[in-house]
Amino acid sequence: MNAPNIVMLHVTDRPEDVARAILSARTLHKARPAYSIRIIVNGAALAGLTTDAAPLDIEHLPETATLEACEVGMQVHDIAPAALQDGVGTTASAIAALSEGQLSGAAYIRI
Repeated sequence: MNAPNIVMLHVTDRPEDVARAILSARTLHKARPAYSIRIIVNGAALAGLTTDAAPLDIEHLPETATLEACEVGMQVHDIAPAALQDGVGTTASAIAALSEGQLSGAAYIRI
C-alpha cells in the first residue's frame, strides 16, 4: 500500500507554535514540494490564529498547505469565525481530521 504524500502538523499547546508550524510547512515544502500539508490547530494554540494575536505569515504558506482551526475548540474557547486571521480555514473537529488522516496513511507531526 502506498501512503499518500500528506503531512499533518498538529498544533495544540501554545499560540506561538502556530508560527513555528508555518515555518515548518515552508521548510518541508522546499524539501518535498509534492507533499500536501495540513496544519491543524486546536486547544490553547487557537489563540494564535485570532486577529488579536501577532500577524501570521499565512501569505507565504505553500499552495499545497492549509491552516485549519478546530471548530469544536473554537466553541470551547469562545472564538468566532470572524475573529480568525485572513487565510485561516476551519475543520469541524481536529480529533476527527487527525484520526482520519492517520488511518488513511498521512504522516503526523506534533508541533
